[in-house]
Amino acid sequence: MSLSGVRKVMGLAVVLMLLAGASPVFAQLGSLTGVCKDEKGNPLVGYKLRIERQNVKWKSEVKTNKKGEYTHIGLAPADYKVTLVDPSGRDVFFLGTHVGIGDPTELNFDLAKERARAQDDQARQLAANPELQKQKDEADKDVKQFTGLKGLYEQGEVLLGEKKYVEAAAMFEQALPLAKGTNIPVILAKLGESYHKSRQYDRAVEYYRKASEANPANPDVHNNLGNVYAEMGKSAEALAEFQKAAELNPAGAARYYFNLGAVSYNMGKMDDAANAFKKATEIDPKYADAFFWLGQAFMGKATMTPDGKVVAVPGTVEALENYLKLEPNGKNAATAQALLQTVQGQIQTVYKSEKKKKK
Repeated sequence: MSLSGVRKVMGLAVVLMLLAGASPVFAQLGSLTGVCKDEKGNPLVGYKLRIERQNVKWKSEVKTNKKGEYTHIGLAPADYKVTLVDPSGRDVFFLGTHVGIGDPTELNFDLAKERARAQDDQARQLAANPELQKQKDEADKDVKQFTGLKGLYEQGEVLLGEKKYVEAAAMFEQALPLAKGTNIPVILAKLGESYHKSRQYDRAVEYYRKASEANPANPDVHNNLGNVYAEMGKSAEALAEFQKAAELNPAGAARYYFNLGAVSYNMGKMDDAANAFKKATEIDPKYADAFFWLGQAFMGKATMTPDGKVVAVPGTVEALENYLKLEPNGKNAATAQALLQTVQGQIQTVYKSEKKKKK
């Protein structure tokens, strides 16, 4: 054999000896694998596993396949925190494990088992702490009550929408014993509304008053109670409730002042009616009906000359014209035009809504 051939054989032998003495790179590392399932045993597809090495700032991610399986290779031997993350990015729960060298470390995520484990842990904690068990029982009772209250309330609302007022009242009566805190005046007000619409006025007054006592700062309850009193012919009581509603919410009192004006008008108190309607228009300059009834109230104060000419008080024409500008084809347009013709002796036949000017 030639010298060069001997050298090649010796070189090959050295390489083989080196390879035989060296360990593969991946033999020094570990891997992690597992299956992820939901509470029904179905695979969690497209979920991420966030793998974080403990005591060292390092993390990586891997995603589950169509079978809910995942695998991550090339992990240094260490303790890891592995978090299951749903497709929306929300952490579901995490597990801890140690990854060693050699065979893959198996770590499965099973939501059914995790829920059972959490329930067992809670049961042990509650058994060891009677006060904690008492708090849980009270919380469970509150949840049950709220769930029942919510269902009854929603059924009552549906019945109100269907104009089944007697049935709605019965549903809210069932809900009332379940109500707590701020829910009490809400249910009381719904009872007032149901009895009002079913024309059971005494019951409506009873529940609206209870709702007002439970929440004195709610102006709508006073307004609704005022409407009940007005329909009962109790004008003084109605006026007091509308006034109270306006005092509680001055910025949003246009509707309350309108109702106050309507009752005053029906009582023949034109000065009081005009003042109330005027306040409604000042709060809401686009309140067309308030302008119309302001004009009507002013007409109630008009006088007549010996020759039969109607003399309107100042503001009458402006109120009626404002109504026609806001509602040129409104339900009271013909009446407003006739009143203007009576006052002026002539009538403007076309009124257009004013366009909002650009700032």
